[in-house]
Amino acid sequence: MKVMSAISVALGVVLALVGVGGTVWAGWVSYRQWLALDALRSAEVQTATLPLLIGGAGLLVGGFLLGLGLGRPRRVISPAEATPPSA
Repeated sequence: MKVMSAISVALGVVLALVGVGGTVWAGWVSYRQWLALDALRSAEVQTATLPLLIGGAGLLVGGFLLGLGLGRPRRVISPAEATPPSA
């Protein structure tokens, strides 16, 4: 694995983890808001827009970088290797 490929994979993993963390955080904010509304209590209004954007962007860019880093070039077969040996 080349150096740029290893850097891309490492950065992709970090961004994917940030994306997962952002989506979990957004789910928690939404759940707490639903819980307050379900119990007929007044609570400060919180939107999960920013955590969802952070999570989506982290997953998108992290997945792209992971795919970019893990994509390996195909082996080029020369014509001499492509012909079967004669018996």
